[in-house]
Amino acid sequence: MNVRWCIGDKLFGAMAVLVLFVTLGYFGATHGYLKNRFEDYFKEKTTWPFESYYKEHDNSWEGIEDMKLSDELEQRSPDQREIALLSPDGSLLFYTGSGDPGSLIGQGKRNTVLVNGKTVGTVYADRWETTEGYLIKTHILDSMRTSSFRVPILTGIVALLLGVWLTRRLTQPLNRLIPAIQKIAAGDLRIRIPVTTRDEFGKVTETLNHMAQQLLRAEEVRKNLTADVAHELRTPLSNIQCKLEVIQEGGRDVPPETLLPIQDEVIRLSMLVDDLHQLTLAEAGKLRLDRSPTDLVPLLDRIIDRVKPEADERKIGIVRSYPAQKTMAFVDPNRITQVFYNVLTNAVRYTPSGGSISIRMTDRSRDGSRLAVVDIEDTGVGIPAEQLPFLFDRFYRVEESRSRHTGGMGLGLAIAKEFVEAHQGFISVQSEVGRGTRFTVQLPCD
Repeated sequence: MNVRWCIGDKLFGAMAVLVLFVTLGYFGATHGYLKNRFEDYFKEKTTWPFESYYKEHDNSWEGIEDMKLSDELEQRSPDQREIALLSPDGSLLFYTGSGDPGSLIGQGKRNTVLVNGKTVGTVYADRWETTEGYLIKTHILDSMRTSSFRVPILTGIVALLLGVWLTRRLTQPLNRLIPAIQKIAAGDLRIRIPVTTRDEFGKVTETLNHMAQQLLRAEEVRKNLTADVAHELRTPLSNIQCKLEVIQEGGRDVPPETLLPIQDEVIRLSMLVDDLHQLTLAEAGKLRLDRSPTDLVPLLDRIIDRVKPEADERKIGIVRSYPAQKTMAFVDPNRITQVFYNVLTNAVRYTPSGGSISIRMTDRSRDGSRLAVVDIEDTGVGIPAEQLPFLFDRFYRVEESRSRHTGGMGLGLAIAKEFVEAHQGFISVQSEVGRGTRFTVQLPCD
């Protein structure tokens, strides 16, 4: 049977084991330290009288056999104050006790007597501690041994409580993420998770929200593209179908003029497919740009020459205003040509006969960078304020019937916006009903 361990169980187990080992290690180190300190203390108590005697008698053991022990040791029974002192050559210098010195020397505690770093004797002792010190040592060490059975239990309880708290604390962000991820997997791309921390969990949450936003945008693009293509293809395909049915019913040779409307619809479909392809690339951030320093003045002049025949036919004047110095922009000339062509043809299309279009170019600085600013302003019918926010949407038409009559597909301004933004530029529109519309395009010069 496979046991599945969640991250909370793993964190809890790791924390409990860590706390337990640290506590036991601390207990062992403390026990050893105290024991060694007691040993050093009682060693000093044993050797210190002999060191003092040796120094007081001019570095000699003369008369040591008559040395009097401390009052506390004298009060002990002989078997509790057994001490022997040997010279460096092994001779017995001092002994007190009731047993055999040889037995004590073989089994007792051995401590060296040092004077000025030189070994002057060796002390052997059995129960050499003072009564008070012995009781203190025994009581403390016995208490620590008793605690050794209690500490693991208390440590386990502390580790349990601490592990539960930390586990809940650390897994709380994950517990919020999991349901959101499941909803995203189920198709709910509008869900967003509040970012409550600034650690790795916070970064994961931000990344997940960004991913959901990107997926939602891609899904909306897909749905819009499907709906828009179906909507735009319906009319030309219906026209082609009707023409072909008429040709089939006629049963005679087809004159060229009968095929011209079909050719026009095919051309329109080809343009639509190409525009949609370019727009989709731009929206996905995959539009290829071949940038180079480009003089905008001749570029605008060539575009004006392309739209001038239609403008002249409708008696629409075109006024140009360029700066004296050459205006160079670091752009893809083909893409920017399409931008200005779309904007300018839109201006010609919606400017009534006898109106005018002005094209003005200036330089501007923003955040330390130079920008080429092109304003294209017409004296057309204008656009209602409530429709301006949607003007750059795909297939959006201010007046549906008139746009179709004039041949617009509602993609030109959407393409212009995406192309300009792909150059890190900006395009905006201002309009007043009855007075005209002004488009402003800003492009980087560097």
